[in-house]
Parts: sequence; C-alpha cells; structure tokens
Amino acid sequence: MSARPLLTIDGLTGGYGDIQILRGVSLALGEGEAVGVLGHNGMGKSTLLKTVMGYLPAGAGHVGFDGDDITRLAPFERGRLGIGYVPQGRGIFPHLSVRDNIRLAWNRDCASADAEEAVTNAVADFPRLERLLDRPGGALSGGEQQLLALARCLAAEPLIVLLDEPTEGIQPSIIEEMGATLNRMRKQTGLTMLVVEQNLEFLVDVCDRLVIMERGSVPDPAGHDASSSEIESFMGFGRGRAVSPKSSSPALGVQSPPARAHAIHTHTGQPHTGQAKASSPAATAPPAHRESYMTIRRPTLDQMKSLVSGLHMHLSDEELIAYMQLMEGSFQAYDRIDQLPDHLPKVKYARTPGYRPSAAENPMNAWYYKCDVRGAASGPLEGRKIVLKDNICLAGVPMMNGASTLEGYVPDLDATIVTRILDAGGTIVGKSHCEYFCLSGGSHTNATGPVHNPHKMGHTSGGSSSGSGALVGAGEVEMAIGCDQGGSIRMPAAFCGAYGMKATHGLVPYSGIMPIEITIDHAGPITMNVADNALLLEVIAGADGLDPRQYAPRVDKYTSALGRGVSGLRIGILREGFGWAASEAEVDRKVRAAGDQLRKLGAQVEETSIPMHRDGQSIWTPIALEGLTDLMMHGNGFGTNWEGLYVTSLLDAHANWRARADDLSKTLKISMFVGEYMQTHYRGRFYAKAQNLSRLLRATYDAAFKTYDLLLMPTVPMTAPPLPPPDAPLALHIQRAFEMIPNTSAFDASGHPAMSVPCGMVGGLPVGMMLVGRFYEESTIYRAAHAFEQSGDWRKM
Repeated sequence: MSARPLLTIDGLTGGYGDIQILRGVSLALGEGEAVGVLGHNGMGKSTLLKTVMGYLPAGAGHVGFDGDDITRLAPFERGRLGIGYVPQGRGIFPHLSVRDNIRLAWNRDCASADAEEAVTNAVADFPRLERLLDRPGGALSGGEQQLLALARCLAAEPLIVLLDEPTEGIQPSIIEEMGATLNRMRKQTGLTMLVVEQNLEFLVDVCDRLVIMERGSVPDPAGHDASSSEIESFMGFGRGRAVSPKSSSPALGVQSPPARAHAIHTHTGQPHTGQAKASSPAATAPPAHRESYMTIRRPTLDQMKSLVSGLHMHLSDEELIAYMQLMEGSFQAYDRIDQLPDHLPKVKYARTPGYRPSAAENPMNAWYYKCDVRGAASGPLEGRKIVLKDNICLAGVPMMNGASTLEGYVPDLDATIVTRILDAGGTIVGKSHCEYFCLSGGSHTNATGPVHNPHKMGHTSGGSSSGSGALVGAGEVEMAIGCDQGGSIRMPAAFCGAYGMKATHGLVPYSGIMPIEITIDHAGPITMNVADNALLLEVIAGADGLDPRQYAPRVDKYTSALGRGVSGLRIGILREGFGWAASEAEVDRKVRAAGDQLRKLGAQVEETSIPMHRDGQSIWTPIALEGLTDLMMHGNGFGTNWEGLYVTSLLDAHANWRARADDLSKTLKISMFVGEYMQTHYRGRFYAKAQNLSRLLRATYDAAFKTYDLLLMPTVPMTAPPLPPPDAPLALHIQRAFEMIPNTSAFDASGHPAMSVPCGMVGGLPVGMMLVGRFYEESTIYRAAHAFEQSGDWRKM
C-alpha cells in the first residue's frame, strides 16, 4: 500500500456481549484503494464492518481514519467524517419513494446544492433508478434495492464506503451493473472501498487486493494480499457463479474456480437435505436458473449443541444431524419470508433528516434532533408545531430513545400518531430527548447528559419525557408528545409547569413507538394550555387496527368540553395521595388550595379515602420491572404473542444492546436486575399476581367513581429536585429517578385517564395537581382543567 493511509484497523477485537467474534483483526486501506475481505458465513465479516462503523463496541485495538483515532466515536460522528456504510440488509426505507430515500441522504456538508441535486446526481450514476424514482423502495426487486442503498450512501459523498455482502441474493445482471458502476466511480472520484463478500468474482472485479478472514481474524496480521493457494481453498463457496477468465486478475493470481450451486455446509461437512453437491463446473446450473438464494444461515453442529443444551436436552451428534436435515423445510419458509418485502404503513409526507442542534442552540439539552416535517396543507393543526419524544418513530429522522446502544438508528416508518398529526396539518419540528430507554422519572439518565428544568437550571425536568416537558415549559414549542408507563407524561408536565394528559389505556395507539410493557404503555399530549391539549388528543386518539392495547376505545370531541365549567361536578380529594414520605408540605398545601378553587368555581369538592391507592405503586412494580425485562430487553422491544405492527428495523437495531450491556443506564440495570431475578427464581408468579391485583385496583377506583366524577391529588409529591451530580453515589442516582412516582404509577397499572395541571409555584418551581377520571371520560377532566386554568394565572396561585 503506497497511497496515504485512510483507514487503519489495528488489533481489533469485539463481538456481541460475551461472544467474541473478532480476534485481533489488523488491516489498512490507502486513499483510493479497494480491499475485499473474503470469508465464509460466520467468520466475522459483517461484525468487522459494524465495529468499524461503531455499531458494535471494540473490545480492544483501534480504528483510525485519516490519521485520527475514531475507536470510541459514535456512528453518526464517523458518518460526518466521511465513512459511508451499506449494511447487509440494505438499510433503505421501504415505504419511502426512491426519490425520498435519496433525498434523506443529502446533508448540508455535501457539494450538491440541495437534496434535489443529490437525486439528479444519483440518477446519473445509477440510470436504472430514474424510472423508479416515485416507486416505494420496498416495491423494488432485491437488486434494485441494493442499487438504491448504494446510491443513498454515495449521495452523502463519503470518502470511504463499507459494503457488507452487496451481491447477496440479487440477480447476476445487477451484480455486473453494480460492479461496473463502482469501477467507474472509483476511476472518476478515487473512492476508497472496503468490501466483505463471499462472491469471489465480484471481489476480483472491483477490488485491488483481497484478504481472507477465518474465524474472526485475518491470518496474515499485516493484511497482505491473499495468495492463489489461499483463494483456491475457498473454491466453490461463492454465490453460485463461476469466476470467468475475463474477470480474473493476474495481479491476484486468481484462477477460475468451479462454483457450487447452493450447498450450505455444517461443520460436519454434510450438505443439508435437498441440496445438490456440485463437484465440477459441469454440475453447476447455468446462471439463468440460479436466482433463488438461501438468505437464512443454517446452524452449525456446534451451534445446535449449544442450542439444545440451553433447552436442557441431551442429544447425540447423530440425532442432531438428523434433526438438522429435517429442519431444512422450515428454514426454506424463513428464506421466503426474508425475500418478501415487510408490510409496513406507508410514509405519506416528504422530509429531510434534520440536524442535531449545537449546545448553544440547546441550552437545556432538551432537543435530540430538529427537523421540519410538514403535513397536509390544512386541518385542525394547521400552523401548529409539535415535537415528539425520541422513542416515537419518525421515518428518516434519527432516534436513540435516550440510549447510547440505539444511537445511529433511523426509523423507516411513521408511528400512527405521527401520521395523524401530519394528516391534521401539523408540522413536526423535532425529537425531544428522553431518559435512557425511558427508565427514569428524573432527567439525568440520557446518554448525552441531563435535561434541565426550564424554570431553574440544575434541577430535573422530570422523566421520562424530559425534553418534551422542558421544551413546552420553556415555551419553545406549543405542543409535544410524551409517553407514560409510570408517570412519564405527567411528571415532566408537573415539574415544568405544563399540561400533560395520560389518557385511558389504549385510547391513543402506541403503534410505531418503542414500548416498555404493553399493559402500561401510554402516549399522550404535553402542551402549554388545556385547549391545545384537548385538540391534540382529538387528533391522535382512536383505534388504528395495529395496537393490541386498544379494546374498542371510545373517542370524544374533547374541545367541546372547554368552557363548560365545573358546576355540578363531584370531585374527591384523595387523602392517600398526600403525605408520602417524599412529600413536601407546601406542595400538598398548593394542591389542596387548588381543590378549594374548584369548589369556588361551583364543583362539589370533599375529601375521600381509597386505602388501596397506597398499594398502587407496589402493584405496578412487578408489572413494570418483570414486563420490561421480558418484552423490552429479552424480547428486543417487541417480544411475541401479540398481533399488530412490529417495527422490525427497530427490533434489529435494539437487539445490539447485548453487545454493549455495560453501557446501559444505572436505572435500567437495577430494573433489569429485579425483573430478571424474579422471573428466574419465581417463574413470573408475582408478575401474574400483580396483573390480577391491577384488576382489583381498577375496580376499587371504579367504585369511588360511582360517587365522584374526578379524583384530585398531587401529581408528584415535591417540586423539581436538583439533578444528581455526575459523581453522585449510586443510591442518590437511583433515588432521583424513582422518588416521584407513588401517585402516578398507580394509574398506569389501573389504566384510568389522568392529567397534570399546574396549580402554583414553590421556590420558583411549578407544582402539579393531578385529576383522574373514569375510563374514556377525558372530557370531564378537560372541563375541570380548563375551568381552573381560566380562573387565574397558576404562577400566582
């Protein structure tokens, strides 16, 4: 390598959690060079590219780019430096048009003047895409999707491109077209490439030199070219296409090896049932008959041994091989599923990915991304700006859900509520920071740092919808969406002086939002006033046919409740909602004073008692902790056994948490420790019992609602406490995450609608009053909330 070094890989190790795949890989690429990495399935080729790109952490060793050590940089930072990546799964947005797929790749650092010029340039490089510009990406053939993925990558004008198995499962004509395009672009622009492949002919066609990868390592640590004898040892393992003399490279000393049609081998060397073994070129079918490919990797004998042992079974090698042969029919069904396009909701509105604001533009650290996604030309939200909590999918705009392990993920669909907002004429202006996988009622666990309270820097904004609460409380946005499993809409609303509605469980569809636990997942509005809250709920509420949380939800014209007053409403001040160990006397006093104000406005207000409310948090705890461990973590965010919308791209991205489990937040770790222990040692018994008791809790509240229209209590027992310092002891870190949930969590377990309404200030920080109503009677809550809001400035109460 005589060119200036551009990418250097030195002693790189890594893998997935405790499973080490890479074993000291060293490799160097000069500027303008193309290097091919040749290897069987399971040798670590894809793991190498994911680690170079930063999607998997390096256990040891270094990755250097253009003279800088980038080993610890996040994937998006590597992308900004000029590293492009085309993953094995192609990574296109199937429900966006080809045009919009390319537009999303453009950024302000590109030489192209705008996104449309980027599309024009891409079509010039990939003429086949011109007639497909308005077709959804998912409707393209596999080869066309691969060309689109490559065009998207190159539209960002990278200095180097990492290509992961680019010929896998696509027709020979497009493989040849892709090779010709890459060779032309390399000649024109000096593009540097690192390509991992099993298709020897393709590597010979597009690369200057080859190295061979075996069991996670490059045998020659200097990364010298593979010799003829080394390549000959791989004869027949390509993509069913013999290397032609025309594409053999004298510099590599490669001879044309015979190909195999489809033989996939285990470590026993035995072909799977039904797979013909090709021993010579004559036994190989012509290319025209070889466009059906295995896409699912078959297990090796060692993998089967490990799998069976994990299922507490004991089988001989002969029995295992027999089972492996009989499994082939099932695997062929999986092959077919992998070939079919996913069935996802259509993305209806064009957008660009936006940008990550600088610290100067983001003093509270409340924004993750800013964007400008405009909806219909008219509608009830026309001219209104809405920010989304960053666990909500917005196609084409990055999403990290507060977690370092998810950073770099870009959704390929819009959540149902996003489509509804845009259909109503709203504009999505960005994604707000939230807590690390939403596991905190404080605002100090986001991987990028804490979110600050808009009324007092250095104090919590509440969680887990921390950024949504802070941005609304500061007046930067009028409307936001939060999500609530233990109080995460209402707590930041209370701490930041906003209005936050957790509607009846299932009223707002959760489709396209990263869940925690299906029976306590809620989404809803956080706004600057009651009218906006009612309007936004009106837009997003109702069944979508995709969410198992929804049981024939009853919607209402919530804005019609405004201005109706509280005369005749019966409100019970819940005695057990006051006087918690963490309660501040001034907070309790302000909330009781708010009850007095409602009495003056004409409501019948009196104190009532529901002793079981004090057990609400205890009932919620096993559901939340065991449920999140099972669904969100072991189930990769979605689990099984429910019908509806699965976001497979999010599932795949989130599954990588195992490779970086040590990086998970302390609050998530303690939640998982409890959940895993109880599931392992008590078989889920307490989760099941807590679910039974949640029905009793719901019935107990329902009995009180025979007497009262609403229940009233503090949303949180205190004003926003100080953020824990970075070096805070573990006990304080955990305390600041969960000390505020005793009132809110009970109504996630019961499912009743509950809203936080600002009702005063203590020490310069807001106080929140919580109003709770009957199932699907959000309008009654809005009646009382609006009457209270109109009775005076809450900041002066």
